[in-house]
Amino acid sequence: MTDFLGMNAMRQHNHALVWRAAQQLAARWDLPWTTPENMTGCMATLPLPQRLGSDQAQARRLQDWLLFERHIEVPVITRSNRLWLRVSAQVYNDDSDIEQLGSAVDEVLAVPSLLGSQE
Repeated sequence: MTDFLGMNAMRQHNHALVWRAAQQLAARWDLPWTTPENMTGCMATLPLPQRLGSDQAQARRLQDWLLFERHIEVPVITRSNRLWLRVSAQVYNDDSDIEQLGSAVDEVLAVPSLLGSQE
């Protein structure tokens, strides 16, 4: 892919996709996205809705569910008493991947029991 697109084109594609993902997902969940574009490369960390949890066990359950049930590989971390999602992009990703991620998180928001025990 590097030879086809060129390194600069790859970076531009990845950055643009991550920038759109961060803006769209934050708006979807009505959460602030205040990171300036020039501080966003090919990866962005954004907050998840508070009701998804705040501790490492909840982060692990969500990350595992996304991977094993929806085949979405994305880190879920804890910071400042909430869960955060680290979105990254490569040339093989596109806007449909953003939508699949948003839909999967929305699914868990609608049916929290999908993650199993919340203890």
